[in-house]
Amino acid sequence: MFAEIYRRRALIGAFANRDFATRYRSSFLGWFWSLLQPLATLLVYAAVFSLVFRIQAPPLGGDPERTSFAAFLFTGMVTWNLFSSIVLLSMTQLRSNSELLKKVPFPAWAPVLGASVVQLIQVTLEVIVLIGMFVWQRNVGITWLLAIPILLATALFAQGLGLMLSVANARFGDVQYIVTVVLSALYFLTPILYPLSLVESTADWLALIVQGNPMTWFVESMHTVMYSLQAPPWWHIPALLLFGLVVMWIGLRTFERKGEDLREWL
Repeated sequence: MFAEIYRRRALIGAFANRDFATRYRSSFLGWFWSLLQPLATLLVYAAVFSLVFRIQAPPLGGDPERTSFAAFLFTGMVTWNLFSSIVLLSMTQLRSNSELLKKVPFPAWAPVLGASVVQLIQVTLEVIVLIGMFVWQRNVGITWLLAIPILLATALFAQGLGLMLSVANARFGDVQYIVTVVLSALYFLTPILYPLSLVESTADWLALIVQGNPMTWFVESMHTVMYSLQAPPWWHIPALLLFGLVVMWIGLRTFERKGEDLREWL
């Protein structure tokens, strides 16, 4: 299946170009909107959780004298946005391209992957803003390089899950609404707005749920290498990549098995 994706890369690129050209075509600010929403969310959450609830972020770069809740929050948001945007966008692509799928024979996963390519561009812009924030705070380290495989593993995990959910949503149209609600709950069960240590010191049962949440693994890894400037255990990132690849493979296999039924469901 991965070889087939490579062979069909031009088709995936065509869908990506189409989505790229149409996403903000009629807006005045264009791709600036892709940054405005997360930045606005960052400002609101940073104000509420750091000033009202007074949640303290971990030491910045391992320095106990420095901390930055905004940087801690945005690091988690970038990772979460990569995951949630790919899942939500992938899930609706089969239905939004249903007429084309019925008329032209091509792999049904092509528009799903094409839309995800565009989403990767948006997340890249967010990562650039995140890097700028850390540079301004003089929190720079070689561990930043480890963020690349972590984000890749996150994208693979999200894409595999998105592929499976897109098949389910093609069969049952209300899946997208259920997933939206689940993701909203999952967001607060991921240590983005708070450090994991805060949950671990509050309730053991809640800590088990948060620690068992796969997105916690990715977000905590990004906090470690970008915010704390520390390297995780040597096996940690390979395990994340393997996990992402397995979920991606399951998603592609789901498409392969249900390929004949998809066009009948749409």
